[in-house]
Amino acid sequence: MPYLQNVLNETLRLYPSVPVNTRTAINNTILPTGGGPDRKSPVFVPKGSAIAYSVYSMHRRPDLYGMDAEIFRPERWDEDMPKDKDPTTARWGYLPFNGGPRICIGMDFALTEAAYTVVRILEAFPTILLPGGELIELIGVEKQTTTLVVSITNGCKVEIR
Repeated sequence: MPYLQNVLNETLRLYPSVPVNTRTAINNTILPTGGGPDRKSPVFVPKGSAIAYSVYSMHRRPDLYGMDAEIFRPERWDEDMPKDKDPTTARWGYLPFNGGPRICIGMDFALTEAAYTVVRILEAFPTILLPGGELIELIGVEKQTTTLVVSITNGCKVEIR
């Protein structure tokens, strides 16, 4: 089951259910970086400001996930990743269900249900093919539609036997 967990983690890394999220600052605060022409200066965020962040983009950062961050590679979860070297990015560098006190309360249920569903599909249909034997690459922003959630632009067409 560890490999199945890696597959689910990698799927949610590249295709998070909620690709963009927002929060409202409850206090005046200063972000340590992100301001100025070089984006290395502090940024003042006044209380009440809306802050948007892209989980989709963060999960594809080479400095957190390696130079192959755009590639679906479940094995990366068995390796030391750059994000794990810093306590902040180790905790906040992977957010498919958000994090902290606002983490999705259904996370464990969703992961259990997804794992169960994948196993049941593979038990019932040991052969899963692309229609007509064509190779379809499902990596790249041109093949995805990002709205409130991420979806594959033309769906995921497979043939099961």
